[in-house]
Amino acid sequence: MSVRRSLAWTFSGQFIAFVVQFGGLIVVSRLLSPREVGIYAIAMAALGLIQVFTTFGIASFIVREAELPTETLEAAFTVNAILIVSLTLLLAALSFATGPLLGAPQAGSVLRVVALSNLLAIVNFRPSAMLQREMQFKQLSIISLTNIIVQTSATITFALLGASYMSPAYAALVAGVAVTVLTQIFGRHHIGFRVSLAQWRPITTFGLQMMSVSGVAMITGKLSDLLLGRILGVAALGLYGRASNLSGIIFENLYGTVTRVVFVQLSKDYREGGDWRGTYLRSFAMITAFMWPFLIGLAILSRPVIFILYGAQWLPAALPLSALLVAQFFGVAFGMNWELFVLRGETGRQARYEVARLVLGVPIFVIGCLFSILAAALAKIVDALIGLVLYYPHVRRLAQLDRYAIPKVYRDSGILTVMAVLPALVTMIVYDWSPRTPLPVVAGVGILGIALWFGTIIVMRHPLHDEMLIVWRRFRKTRAVV
Repeated sequence: MSVRRSLAWTFSGQFIAFVVQFGGLIVVSRLLSPREVGIYAIAMAALGLIQVFTTFGIASFIVREAELPTETLEAAFTVNAILIVSLTLLLAALSFATGPLLGAPQAGSVLRVVALSNLLAIVNFRPSAMLQREMQFKQLSIISLTNIIVQTSATITFALLGASYMSPAYAALVAGVAVTVLTQIFGRHHIGFRVSLAQWRPITTFGLQMMSVSGVAMITGKLSDLLLGRILGVAALGLYGRASNLSGIIFENLYGTVTRVVFVQLSKDYREGGDWRGTYLRSFAMITAFMWPFLIGLAILSRPVIFILYGAQWLPAALPLSALLVAQFFGVAFGMNWELFVLRGETGRQARYEVARLVLGVPIFVIGCLFSILAAALAKIVDALIGLVLYYPHVRRLAQLDRYAIPKVYRDSGILTVMAVLPALVTMIVYDWSPRTPLPVVAGVGILGIALWFGTIIVMRHPLHDEMLIVWRRFRKTRAVV
């Protein structure tokens, strides 16, 4: 499957998933209080810290390998199963000590249900990893969409039934069962449960390298949530978590979707000696051209957006959301660094940079927590800037780009961002940044910004313009055939 077809399937599925997930977030925010959301958030933070020891990225190992004998696949399944069982046991043990350790004894019930849900990952590993390797994004999109729809609808249902902070945990278990059924159907040719450790050494080596990168990044995020909850309280964590969750949904459904497809294509190009550098640069240009305007535009409109969608009780989350979106803006500026380090076999170097970000970023975040959730969110901007300084020269080196390639992408995407967000900025200044800015006005400036963005893309003849023309021609050809 080509990159364009993969992106088409993935984006169509993710777009529907985003709409469902976003709509569900609005409904759940109306049903649950910041404190209830905070209890679930602190349980997920504890889960994340334990998951550090299981973030081996073994599926990426399977996707990356040029040759994949049966022994290697069986060993990957075995190592993954050992990690999942270990995680389950650790979660079960922690669930009985959440009062003294987390300051929220109710979180123990959440962790016990989550521990049960995690066991399903053992069954799904082989079919899911092979579907990724074979670029079966149609099937993967259906699985992902099913997960989101079932989990969102189940969360709302359990919340309406009075399950409170347990609603997302119960929903995750129900969705996990649905995903398992679909994964076994679509990946039925790859189902296998044979245990082997014949090729465990290269898998473990790769896994430890990935853990040192992804694990440190996970520690930073989850430790930040735990510290905020302990310093400012569970209700404050609920507000911060709502802002973080919303920015995370946006980032995962947009940036995460594209980079998953691009990584598979980069791996294929790299294995086959293709033009992987061109693939990287073109993808990076299109990602920043889309993500930057979206992130900054929403950051400007955060107060009326939060008020309109979630209500007055969630309004204190608006400015932290703006700060987190700005942090993502700088994060995208050194985007796809993980993919490059993995492809070029330099995950050890990346691990050192992530440790440096942890050492520098967490104390800055703690200082912010001493003041407010907004100050804590602003600390994330500092962390993103640290990442930009560390990673920028190596992104250019690993992608083998000249010194002007990335600055040119920044320039073009910056122009697109200014044109797209200008109507929103002017409007919010006129309305004195009021959260009660009328919905028709907010919607209007959004539409105007999109129109200016499209027009600028055409005038600049940006790579996105070429992609749009290709999609449009294929659409017209399909209609003509019909």
